[in-house]
Amino acid sequence: MPMGCDHESGKGDWARLPNGVMKLHPCCSKCGTLKNVSSDRGEKMSYFIITLSKLRKVLRERGYKMSEAQIRLIARELSETEGFEDTWWITFSAQREIFIQTVRKYVRVPRDLLEAIV
Repeated sequence: MPMGCDHESGKGDWARLPNGVMKLHPCCSKCGTLKNVSSDRGEKMSYFIITLSKLRKVLRERGYKMSEAQIRLIARELSETEGFEDTWWITFSAQREIFIQTVRKYVRVPRDLLEAIV
């Protein structure tokens, strides 16, 4: 999938869903990427920046500090992750897992706390 494609719906293509059923999916007429038509739609980057802000507040209430540098490093790594911001095809569950792994790389925080916030 080319980075920065503006995705235009074109002729559909058959793809297997996670439950094994074949379904016709729209695909991009420019790059050929299949569109995510499930209810598990991806979110824009702003959703995850807001989530980082919520995490910072929760940690502050518990007596821990999350610095601006940590937030910037996390945001930069997420934006540099290929396809993370391409809500046309990525699922929220995939974004969520990438987000959790990235945050845990820079902040010592239990996984269950992150799962509750995201």
